[in-house]
Amino acid sequence: MSDTAAPEISSLRERIRTTEAKTAALPRADDATRGLAAARTAAGQVAKLQNDYRYLTPGVAADGGTLAAAKSQPTLRNLIPYFAPSVHQTDLGPWYLLASDKDVAAGVGIPMSFNSGFEWVAEVPYLVNDDSTVSVTWLAMETRTVRKGAGERPAVLAWARTDYDLVRKAFVNLQTGRTATGEALKQKVKAP
Repeated sequence: MSDTAAPEISSLRERIRTTEAKTAALPRADDATRGLAAARTAAGQVAKLQNDYRYLTPGVAADGGTLAAAKSQPTLRNLIPYFAPSVHQTDLGPWYLLASDKDVAAGVGIPMSFNSGFEWVAEVPYLVNDDSTVSVTWLAMETRTVRKGAGERPAVLAWARTDYDLVRKAFVNLQTGRTATGEALKQKVKAP
């Protein structure tokens, strides 16, 4: 072995050891399949619970954009078990509310035909990362489109992204945001 090749060989050996260690840490195929199924199920439940917040919109509009904590508590209590304690409870409030929802009269009950104009949909996760997490994304998709045109698809108004930790069986590292279209249409919501 020459003196010039020694550092390169040492570096290659270190990369081989790192790759072997990461490979050993990967879940077995059946564990990965179960983990993906658990992440999909939990993501679907979180989408359903976030969709439940849509029914609070008329009350938020009637109260000048203030979300009464007591009205959102039942949904929040159901969301908390799906997330690790490192995710703040304030981040589990409504990720998005559509301004057009405010046109539904508050206090008379939500009609059966109520259509909030958007729906949270969980994107299907398909990959287990090497740190035993599954990346999950939710999209707030328009359910009624004002624009009419051939081949037009519903707009994405908002998004949320997190990782499902297969070891903790909980979501971690939550991030949320809105698209330009969603920002223009959203309802301003203030905490009490």
